[in-house]
Parts: sequence; C-alpha cells; structure tokens
Amino acid sequence: MKVVILLFLTCFSLQAQTLSGTIRSNKGELMPFATIWINDLNKGSLANEEGKYAINLSKGEHEVVFRFLGHTPKVHKISMAGDQSLDVVLSEEAVTLQDVNVGGLKEDPAIGMMRRMISMAPFHLKEIDRYTAKGYVKGAGKITSISKVMNALVGKKMEKEAGIKVGSTYVLEGINQITYTRPNKIEEKVLSNRNNLPAVLRNSGAPNLRITQTNFYQPKVWGGLISPLSPSAFSFYKFAYIGSFQLNGQTVSKIQVKPKTTADDLFEGTLSIVEDTWSIYSFSLAFRNSQGYYTFQQQNALFQGVWMPINYDVNVNFDAMGFGATFRYITQVKEYAIKVNPTFVVKPTIIEERLHKDWAKEINKEKIATPKLALGKELTRKKLRQVLKQVEKEDKKEQKEEFSSDYTITVDSSAGLKKESFWEAERQVPLTEAEVKGYQEADSLSVQDEKKRLKDSINALPRFRYNDLFNARTYTYGQKGLGARLSLSGFQSGYNAVDGYQLSRRVDYRYTYKLADYIGTGVDIRYAFSRKAWNGMAYIERNWDENRQFLQFAGGSTVEQINSTEPISTTVNLFYALFLSQNYLKLYQKDFIKGNYAVQLNSKWNVNSTLEYRSRSSLENHEENGFFYKERRFESNGNPFTTSQQVFGSILVRYQPFATWRRYNGARRLSNESGPTFQGMYEQAFGDNDYSKVFFQVFQTIPLANWGSINYRISGAHFINKPSLILDYQHFRGNEINVSSGDNRFLALPYYALSNPGGHFKAFLQWEPRKFVLTQNALLSMYGLKEKVGYAYLQTSVHSQVVNYQELSYGITGIGKIFGVDFVYPMGSVVPEKWKILVRLPF
Repeated sequence: MKVVILLFLTCFSLQAQTLSGTIRSNKGELMPFATIWINDLNKGSLANEEGKYAINLSKGEHEVVFRFLGHTPKVHKISMAGDQSLDVVLSEEAVTLQDVNVGGLKEDPAIGMMRRMISMAPFHLKEIDRYTAKGYVKGAGKITSISKVMNALVGKKMEKEAGIKVGSTYVLEGINQITYTRPNKIEEKVLSNRNNLPAVLRNSGAPNLRITQTNFYQPKVWGGLISPLSPSAFSFYKFAYIGSFQLNGQTVSKIQVKPKTTADDLFEGTLSIVEDTWSIYSFSLAFRNSQGYYTFQQQNALFQGVWMPINYDVNVNFDAMGFGATFRYITQVKEYAIKVNPTFVVKPTIIEERLHKDWAKEINKEKIATPKLALGKELTRKKLRQVLKQVEKEDKKEQKEEFSSDYTITVDSSAGLKKESFWEAERQVPLTEAEVKGYQEADSLSVQDEKKRLKDSINALPRFRYNDLFNARTYTYGQKGLGARLSLSGFQSGYNAVDGYQLSRRVDYRYTYKLADYIGTGVDIRYAFSRKAWNGMAYIERNWDENRQFLQFAGGSTVEQINSTEPISTTVNLFYALFLSQNYLKLYQKDFIKGNYAVQLNSKWNVNSTLEYRSRSSLENHEENGFFYKERRFESNGNPFTTSQQVFGSILVRYQPFATWRRYNGARRLSNESGPTFQGMYEQAFGDNDYSKVFFQVFQTIPLANWGSINYRISGAHFINKPSLILDYQHFRGNEINVSSGDNRFLALPYYALSNPGGHFKAFLQWEPRKFVLTQNALLSMYGLKEKVGYAYLQTSVHSQVVNYQELSYGITGIGKIFGVDFVYPMGSVVPEKWKILVRLPF
C-alpha cells in the first residue's frame, strides 16, 4: 500500500504546472497569437486573439521565449513549482540604420541583400534531409454580411440545410504530426480534430486542417503568387532597407517589399532576413485581388543551424459574390526533430560581384571539381547557381522517380474522440469567450439533434425528395470523396431547326475506392419534341493505377454536330433560334458502340486509343423559324446522305518533355506548368466512306516575367486517304454570331466556310500582358480586368486552291467578373475585312 501511495505522490509531483498570462506591447496593445517557445522542451504555444496564453510545464527550470512579429523576443527563465502567472511586455525591434558597405554603388543596401537572399533560396530548399514535427492548427471564420439578392437566393437555404448563420463564428482545430523527406515528400497525420460546425456539416465529414506548408523560398506560392525571393523578383518588386538589429550575435535586417505595379499576384509588406546565412527570420506580407484582402505572417526560429517556421498566421477578408466573410488560419509548429542534409551543413559566403569584381572573376574561373564540397566556400551568385545545378544533377541520378510534390494525409481512427483534457494539454491556446460559447452551443445542438438524425437517416444516407425529379441533386453515400455517389443532372434544354425543343437529363453513378481509383456508369437520355424521337447513351468506365490507366465502354444513339469541333453551344443556339430565327446547329444521328483505353506510361508519355463501330444518318429540319422574325426561315440542315457504317479507330500519342508527377494521397496528377505539349494522332475508318488521316499539334504557355505570358497552339493535318462524307471533313472552330467563348478558335470565320477533305495548317498566338491599355489603371486591374492580344492563321485548300485566312484580335475579360468583349479584324477573301465586336461569355 505504501508503494502505491508513493507512486501516486511521485506522479502527482510530476504533473504539469500551468504558466499563464497576457502578452502586450510596450504601448499596452494586446498581441494576438504571439508565440511562446520553451527552448529546453522544443515545444511552444500561441496566445489567443486576446493576447492570453497558458502552457503546461513540468516541475523544474525552463527557458521561455516570447515572440511577436516586429518585436524583440524576450527570454524568461522560469522555475516551476506550481501554477504561475506571468504577464509579458514586448518592445518593438530596435531597428537602426547601420552603415552598410555598398562600395559607392549609389543604390539602396536592400538591393545587394536581396540579390544574395534570392541566390540562396534554392540552397535553403535543399537544406533539410528529413524532419518530423507536431503542429496545432486552428481555422476560424464567419460570414459577416450577405447582400439582399444572395440572401433571397441562397441565404435561407444555407441556414436551413447547412446550418450556417451570418455572424456566427465557426472554429476548426487539429493536432497533426508531420514528416518531411527530401526532396518533396510530406506525410501528415491528423491525431485529433474538433470543430463547432453545424451538425449537418459535421456529420457529412468536416475538412481536416493541414499544417501550413507555404514556402517563400519557392518562386511561386499559393499557386500563382510571385514570391519576393523568386529569381525574377526584381522584375516585379522594389526593395528598401529599413534597418537592422542584433539577435544572439547575428544581424537581422528588415526590408520593405513593394510591387512595382498594382497586380493581384504581388505582395507588399516587410521581410526580415538573417545576414550571412541569408535566411528568412520573419515576414508580414499582404496582397489584394478582386475578391478580398489577404495577409500572411511567418515567424522562424533556429534549429541545428536552420531557420525553421514555428508560427504562421493567415488572415482573409473576403468580399465578393454578395458575401462578406473573414477567415483566420493559425499554425503553431513544435517538437522539431531535424536531419540536416550533410552537403548543406556549411553555408557558402556569398560575394557581391559588383563590390569585389576582381575577386569575383577569380572565383568564377575556378573549375568545380567536387560540387558538394564547393558549397562551403566563398562563392559568387553566378558560381552558386552553377554548383547547385551540378549538385541537383548528382541527386537526380540517385533518385528512382521524381515527384514535383508527394503529399499524404491520414486521420487517426480516434481523432474525433479525444476528451477535453487532451485538448487542454495539447492545444495550450486559450479559447476566447466567443469560441467557448460556440463549442458549448454546438455540443448542445449535437446532443439534441442526435436522435433526430438517427431517425431521419440510416448511416447518414441522403433521402430522396420529390423535387429531385426535376432538379439537380447528388446523393453521397460515403465521406471524404470515397464510397458511392449518385448524381442527377438538371434538365438541359435546347431549341434547333432539327429537333425543335429538346430536353435531356443525365444520371451518373460512381464508386470511389480511393482518390482517382473508381468505377462509374451512367446514362444520358434525350427527347426531341418536333422530331418525336428518343436518343440516349450509356457507359461504364474504370480509372485505376494511381490515375495512370482509364478504360471506358459506351454505346447508344446520339445527336452530334456535323462540325466535329462543336463551334456553338446548344444554349447559345437556343437563344438565336428561338428569339432571332437564326439556327446554326447542323446535326446528324450516330448509333454507336465504342471502347476507349488510355495509359500514362510515365510522366512524359501518354497513349490514348479508341475503337468504334458507328452508323451515321442524316437528319432534316422539323421547324421553320422561332418565336420572332417569322419572315426568316431556318437554313437547311445540309445535303442529305445515305447512312454510313464504319469501323473507326484512332491512336493519340502525347509527349510532355518537362512534365512531372504530383501525387496526393496516392493519386497522381501531371504537372507540366510552362512546358510544351506535343501530340500526334492517326485516324483510320473502314467501311462506307473510308478515309485515313494524320494530325499533329504542339502548344505551350510561356511566362514572360513582367511582360505577362504568351501561349501558342500550332497544328496541322493531312489526309492519306481523303474522305467523301462531309462528316469526316476537316472542320474548323469558327464563329458566325456576336458571342464568343473559349480560346484557340477563329472569331469571325463562318462555321463551314472552309470545311474540306484536304490538309491544313493553323496557328493561334495569344499574348496576355500584365499591363497594357486599360490595365494600366490600378483600379481596373484590381477589379479583375484582363487584356489580351491575339493572332490566328489558317492555310488550307478548297477546290484545289490554297486559301490563307488571318485574324487580329484584342480582348477584355473580367467585366462584371464574368463577361468580356472581343474586337476582331479578319484578313483574307473568306469574310469582309472589317472590325467585328463580340460579347465573351464564360461558357
């Protein structure tokens, strides 16, 4: 019994003591989400939005560091023998303008600093071989306002069906374990999660928060935002030296970051850098686009010679589509265990070439005998780039397969079952009163709703509603995108000269085993009222092998456009035919059965093959005009032809020399970014009206830094055996109306003007400048207005005569967020040479 009592007392004495208090600035301002770091325990915590903190510490001596962006860290040595209260005051960083040697260059000292920072960015991306860490992640948000229009459309439905209320704060929290392995493999496990979302959303599978992995050493972050450390940063940003301060014997310099022009992919703010190692110490950066204002703050700390992130803070003020909302995403990283890349333990000393020209010349002349050893020497920026390229080549030889990113997230089976005591120990970030209240309300509603939910559904299965007979609806029988899903499309309507009114509806069923690994089937039914005919098709498909293989079988009877490029949508044609008595859809019927198999051999090569039996029949008009302009008559649906029966086969080969794999939870996706794509295809048809054709195409988008981007698409085709049926002719994606949509099409070429059984060559070139005419205006640019300049060229032969057709165009997009205008000038004898103005639609 004495032994039991002794063990109990021993355990009791080792129980955690709580250190708590409030963190303020020397001006008395509360410091929300300030960082509290325990050096001897390699862990930390955050203050809450009210600057209050609480962290559990074991009995004994501890060194506690308090940090807040833009303020000098404060170290307290604490002796814990019981709960303690410690209020902390942090002073602003004592930034002083130091004498920085710029050698009479007459430039801001920040210029030289940023040159060296940018040159060292690739170095820092390779510093770590592997690390593990634990993170606390918190997301909080609320809808602050909703317009009268949106409230009438979705507001009541949003509250009734999803439980989301305007003005209510919703919180999600997670405790995650993360493992990083060089070059880009991340494994994340959700140990625990909780939220105060409405019961409907909670039971349908609330999202799991991830530890923030944004890395500003990369050229781009968050998709398309240009990092101030990008190799092309000087084309986009201006840098100004604010001052420096000393931190544990190291100099930290603060740099002002400003975009040269107003753009929605550029940051502004401050960046603090550690000199000599040229590492990120902290930053506070923001950007604005047409949907809101976003801020991103990061604080780093030193671990084994590497400055690692310990705190991220992302703020979003959203204002678009009739909604106003605020979101905050906090990440606190602790318990780092780091393995430094042995090659990158010793950092090079970067020589500024323009200050030491002779010395730089000598360094640049030296041959690189052993690249990995050279990294520890004095190097110029140019020499560092050369050394890193050689190191990268050596690393690639050792790698079996490269993924540009490889991310896996799993959820512990007991993640949602952790008790409040667990959260009090792990979170160590006091909840605000509003958040505590939100959890209490959510827990209360959850208990009240439990019986009702169980009664309403079995295993949370969605129920059929009578209005589903007419409206679109998706029935989801699994969670997190896995399991069964049944989708009913809404009724799609149209009007054309052949069918009159037509209605169609689609039903799809898919069972997903894991991401990009699924089996699916579906049917599409269509009825033409004037033609009094049913059409439809059914399919079954399988996608597997980490998204590398796809197989589909399909069959049925469909109505297709004679122009196989489908230049006009049924929705647009409905408007023109019904209200203007102008019909542009020319149709035929295809009865078919086909199989399609595609395989991604590796990240560079893809092969896609099709084998089809098809019987194609001509159709005739059943309507003469629409509602208005009765004096007009619809054009004929084309010359009738006898039913053509063929066996058709094709094989398409695609090559992307710079493509890499991206993998997410075992599902692969290709990443080609700005690399070119080459395609070659062979088609062969046997039976009635047989023919054979070869086709090639190359396309690419090329970034031009501050000049924007340019994309091109060049293609050509040749008939080895010419077709005799117009359905198999070479058609072109033209336009005869005053509406346009999509790119890589001719904006003023009549749909069938140059259709022919001969070969062709065509090219589309489009420049999308960052700033041009209207976008020089900052307000229009931030509103979301974009401009583009295009050129299109076509050479083909009609009746054995070579025809050249060209177009020049200027376009504006982003009008009212979704619309645009195109101005096009055609050149050649096909259409009159005069300007044409088109309204651009988003579909």
